[in-house]
Amino acid sequence: MARNVTIKDIAREAGVSIALVSFVMNNRVEANGKNKYRVSEETKRRILEVAERMNYRPSSAARMLRQGRTHVIGVILSDLSNIFYGHIAKYMENIMYQNGYTVLFSSTEEDPERFGRLVQLSLARDVEGFIVVPPEGGEDYVKILQDSGKPFVVIDRYHPDLDVPSVLVDNVGAIRTAIDCLKKQGAKNIAMASYSMRISSMMDRERGFREELGEDAPIYHLGFNSVEQDAEKVADDIIRRKIDGLIPVSNVPGVALIKALMRRGVHIQKDIRLVGFDFSNVYGLFEPAIPYMQQPLKEVSAQSAAYLFRLIEMQEKGEDIRPITDKIYLKASLI
Repeated sequence: MARNVTIKDIAREAGVSIALVSFVMNNRVEANGKNKYRVSEETKRRILEVAERMNYRPSSAARMLRQGRTHVIGVILSDLSNIFYGHIAKYMENIMYQNGYTVLFSSTEEDPERFGRLVQLSLARDVEGFIVVPPEGGEDYVKILQDSGKPFVVIDRYHPDLDVPSVLVDNVGAIRTAIDCLKKQGAKNIAMASYSMRISSMMDRERGFREELGEDAPIYHLGFNSVEQDAEKVADDIIRRKIDGLIPVSNVPGVALIKALMRRGVHIQKDIRLVGFDFSNVYGLFEPAIPYMQQPLKEVSAQSAAYLFRLIEMQEKGEDIRPITDKIYLKASLI
C-alpha cells in the first residue's frame, strides 16, 4: 500500500524548506494579517504544482491540532428515540455539517448522573461547544459547563437558579391555544396529562393550564419510565370523572393514553377530544384528526446553533462570553 505523501516529501521535491511548504499549504499568517515568510509567486506556484503532482492530501486532524480547533460540537438531548428530539438531532446535524462542524450526539434518558458523565466525557474530548437539554437534577453539571469556560446553549428547558444562554418555547402560550381549541370543539371538562418529573417545560404547561382553568382542573402525572403502566390508571380516572377534553403534554403519554382509553371502549374524538403536543402518526388515524401543538423544531435548532456559533466566534476573538445569558422564546403553532 502506498504511503501518504507528506509536506516533507513536497519540500524535498520542490527544493525548499518544510516550514515554507507548511505556510504555503495552510495559508498561515501572523496576527497582524501578514505572512510570516515572504514567498514569491514563482516559489508558491512550484510548491502547489509539486503537491498536485504528488497527489498530496492534507491531514484534517493535524490541521485542527495546529489551529487549536476540533470543530466538534457536543449535543446532549433527552431521548433520541422520541420524534421530538429525533427531529432536532436531524436539523442540528445538517446545520453543523453545513458550517464545518461534526456533532457528538448523546441522550440522558432524563438521568442526571448520566448527564454528568456525558458532560465530563465531552469535555475530555475537547469539544468546542455544547447544546444541551439538562434533566431534572442536572443543575450542578450545567454549572460545571459554566466553569469550564466552554460556549454552550440550553434548549427546551431552564432553571430559575441558572442564568445561562437558552432557546425556549412559549409553553404557557401553547397551552392556552390548546385549551381554546378544545373549548371550540365543545369540551367542558378538560384535563391535562403531564410527566411527574419537574422540568421547566412541563411546569410551564401546567402553570398555563391552571391559569386558564383554575386550581381544581385535573392534571395527571405519569412517570417518564412508567408511561404505559400509569396510562392504564389514568384512563380509568378519566372515564370516572367524565373528562371530555384532554391535553397530553407530549406525544409519548398522548399515544399511551389513546391506547388505554380505546381498550376501554372510549371513542377518541367523539367521547373525548384531544389536543396533543408534537407530531405523532397516530393522530391522523382518527376522524377528525387530532390537532396538536407543533413546536418550532427547525427554528429551535437554527437559533441555538447560531447562538452557539456567535459564542464560539466571540471566544476566538478573546471576548468574555460569561455575561451572555440571553433567552430566546419561540412560539408553537396549532396544526
